Amino acid sequence: MPEIPQSSTDSLFQAPRLSSHTRIDVRTLQNGIGASQAARHGRGAGGLQHRHIEALLALDGHRSLGVMGEEQQDRIQRTAQAEDAASQKRAAEYLERIGEEEATRRAENVANPNAYHPKHNPDGDDLDTCPVCGHKTFCVEGLDPIFGRVGYGQCLVCTYIRTPGAAEDEAFTEQHFRSMDDE
Repeated sequence: MPEIPQSSTDSLFQAPRLSSHTRIDVRTLQNGIGASQAARHGRGAGGLQHRHIEALLALDGHRSLGVMGEEQQDRIQRTAQAEDAASQKRAAEYLERIGEEEATRRAENVANPNAYHPKHNPDGDDLDTCPVCGHKTFCVEGLDPIFGRVGYGQCLVCTYIRTPGAAEDEAFTEQHFRSMDDE
């Protein structure tokens, strides 16, 4: 049977050794806990200072922690998804007000007002199909910065707006599905 390394207390669980590059300012972190006490318990405003945040970020720099960047990225993604859902809802409500006949009339008479012409559009048209109204009236202002496949911009009929963040999120989703198809 293999020998299991033991700590001085004969515990199977050993505290991970911190990298020599990790700076832990315990006094500042403890002070930050005290300064945020009122806000964390709903009894007033917190008083965190820049030094508290710096100490926390330094601690987060350890390889076994390092989740603050991931949390921030998740928050950015959730915000982009919420904004896109709100824009789709607003556009659908607008379509309902003007009716399908008026939307079709507007789609037949639309022209792209910007100079950007997406290179990803296989048929070479200036406008993409809007995911909300289904008309080829989505005015692309640019492509997602990661894969360069999903356009962001605004529909010229239903006013749906896809932000760069929403385009990036959709591009990641498309890439995920493509990778699943390749397996």
